[in-house]
Amino acid sequence: MSSKKGLKVLLSTSLIIPAAAVINVSDTEAASITQIESAVQKSISTSQILRRACSIEWSGDGVTRPYAEYNAAKKAYSEAVKLVNTLSSSKKQTYMAKLDESQLQIKRAAYYIDAITAGKKIEAKKHFLQGQLEQGVLSNETVKAYHELSYEIKKQAALLDRVYGVTTREAIRANFKESAEALRDELSYSVTVKMALTQVSASLEKEQNDSVLKEAKKVLMFLEVTPQETYKKQLRTEWDALKGKIPESIKDAEYKELYLLNEQLHELRELVKPGVSDAKVPVLYDSVTKLSQDIKNPASKQMFTDAIKLEMQQLQMPIEDLKLLLTTKAAAAGIPPELVKAIAITENGAFQQFTERGEVFKSPDNGYGIMQVTPLDEHDDRYDWEKAKYDIGINIETGIQILLEKWNYAGSRIPVVNDGDKEILENWYFAIMAYNGLSKFNDPNFSEDPYQLKVFNNISKWAQVNAEVINKDDLEISYNPSTGQAIFSSKMNYKTDKQTPSTQLFKKGDSIVISGAATFRDKPSTAGSGTSLAKGTRITILDGPIEDNNKYNLFSWYKVSVNGKEGYVASVGLK
Repeated sequence: MSSKKGLKVLLSTSLIIPAAAVINVSDTEAASITQIESAVQKSISTSQILRRACSIEWSGDGVTRPYAEYNAAKKAYSEAVKLVNTLSSSKKQTYMAKLDESQLQIKRAAYYIDAITAGKKIEAKKHFLQGQLEQGVLSNETVKAYHELSYEIKKQAALLDRVYGVTTREAIRANFKESAEALRDELSYSVTVKMALTQVSASLEKEQNDSVLKEAKKVLMFLEVTPQETYKKQLRTEWDALKGKIPESIKDAEYKELYLLNEQLHELRELVKPGVSDAKVPVLYDSVTKLSQDIKNPASKQMFTDAIKLEMQQLQMPIEDLKLLLTTKAAAAGIPPELVKAIAITENGAFQQFTERGEVFKSPDNGYGIMQVTPLDEHDDRYDWEKAKYDIGINIETGIQILLEKWNYAGSRIPVVNDGDKEILENWYFAIMAYNGLSKFNDPNFSEDPYQLKVFNNISKWAQVNAEVINKDDLEISYNPSTGQAIFSSKMNYKTDKQTPSTQLFKKGDSIVISGAATFRDKPSTAGSGTSLAKGTRITILDGPIEDNNKYNLFSWYKVSVNGKEGYVASVGLK
């Protein structure tokens, strides 16, 4: 208390004590209050440091346990409480109220530290399971490690959920729980099958037919939807060794349908590859679709429906992959890739090789697939038409070979354009015409929209390269009265004012001085930011061609170096 307050107390009680005693009591009490306030403030300060160390929004990372900050805060709090407890109850209550925030932060920090400790226990189990998986075999030890991880996730979940603050709590979950749960869920089907196979084997030895049938159905339910191909192959081998031992007498209708569904889905998987189907696929697709729809359990039905859909999706190649296939196969044959891509989009605007059932997409005039290749008749054995139907790569190769066959007509059945250089777009006029048919339908003097003009228009519109087409008034074409076939013998050489080289035949290491403006981008996309390159800029090709996912972009991209800086330029700029 103050000196004045002390004097009032002395006078009111009429007590007479030495003046020196009054001074000593006041000084002692003042020193004690100062010490207490200092201790309380230190506790509050260290608890706030602890709070920041336990928050993702401050200095916490959701992985490191802040033991130093935690222990410092606990010590400061303990010392402050000890001093506060020496006060009278009224003053003690005031200071303890100030310390409530420190106590709260220490409690929350304990939850934070406990959560990370729990997460690290989950992480240890996850790492052990991953170590088992690295052996490449789904063993009984792997199954045991899987269950230990599952148990640890469940056991530690409550501690992970106690963390204060949504952002911090979610960060700790993401650091430990989510990846562990993802691994657990990823392996759930394969582990279920492995356990069921073990049980089938044991039950067969004990002649426990009810158990054999029950566990065999589990195998059939999950084997073909197991996502890991390595484990699926292993488990199928184990199943193949067991399935023949199951007595026919115990197989009920559900088992037989599941068995057939599994066998047919397995066969479908063997036949369907990215961009590749088979004549058997449509029938198999119809069968497995019907069998899956007959499954009574809604979740199981959906599981098989999704598996079938995922399998069939492989047939539809991503646009960028399909365009790259067109580009690389054209370049390998020495044909301007923009020309082959323009033919493909002219023939088949959807870039479609297969129907939903895996059958080849066929036009009314029996053109097959993306390049709409067509046999002359049922005896035409120039190409492997079955492969051209069911393999998109071979369909493109067949289309290119047919186009080259037409190109080679030059000088005999069709005219030569300019000097016959294959890299010049104008020189392909008559070969493109022949690809579709040498008839009046493709003669611009008889048709308003002949095939070769459609192709050149698509090159101009989508590849952004403007080649010259031969003026219809310069064409000299007659027709065989019996067959309707075009005859060019009266004029077998044509010249064009322009001679436009392909912009998509460059190779790594090529150096180009551009003849016009180009845009230098930070990624191979028109969505990327870009800077203008002036006419006369030297560009060195580092990689490419690269294709984007827009089917109407029939130009390609190249990774290039300009004055030591790397970036991307569209082929349209490489003129």
